[in-house]
Amino acid sequence: MKLPLHERERVIIKTREHSRVLRQPVGAFLFLTALCAFCLGYLSRDDLSEWLAANADVWMIVSVVLWAALVLIWSVIPWARWLRSQIVLTTERIMFRPTYNDGKLQSVGLFTVRDLVAHTKTKNAMTRAGTLDIVLNQGYVRLAHVPSVPYFRSLAMNAMTNLRSNQHVAYTETTNSEGMGA
Repeated sequence: MKLPLHERERVIIKTREHSRVLRQPVGAFLFLTALCAFCLGYLSRDDLSEWLAANADVWMIVSVVLWAALVLIWSVIPWARWLRSQIVLTTERIMFRPTYNDGKLQSVGLFTVRDLVAHTKTKNAMTRAGTLDIVLNQGYVRLAHVPSVPYFRSLAMNAMTNLRSNQHVAYTETTNSEGMGA
């Protein structure tokens, strides 16, 4: 997907939510597959009771259709949402598409950011994934499941520092040049 960037804006880092979000959908897929395989194996036995043996083919079809519907709901849709999630840091803003959203890419300008707070848990020391709070003047925006959140925070803080120092230099240059022509 092409990002809507401004004229001099450049992408610093582009990522998506951490893959630990997929633990539950993968677990659901494995559990449902095992349960469906057990049902199909049980229904294919020769020593079934008469009432169950008479409709075993129908119950096999029902179990496969139920498996497909539940796998779609509990595994495929969350996986597709994860594929669509994005977190992009540019030289001017932080853009993100949360997992549960109507698909619109949202952005926060780096000039409006007062602070970035990174939250990680000690059990995530290996991946360093966590939550990033973008503190604004009127509240905050929370980005969950950011991979390597301390590194992302340091890149964002450097981008904010560079942006503010470059804008200050550009502002003083325009003010000095306006007085030269008088």
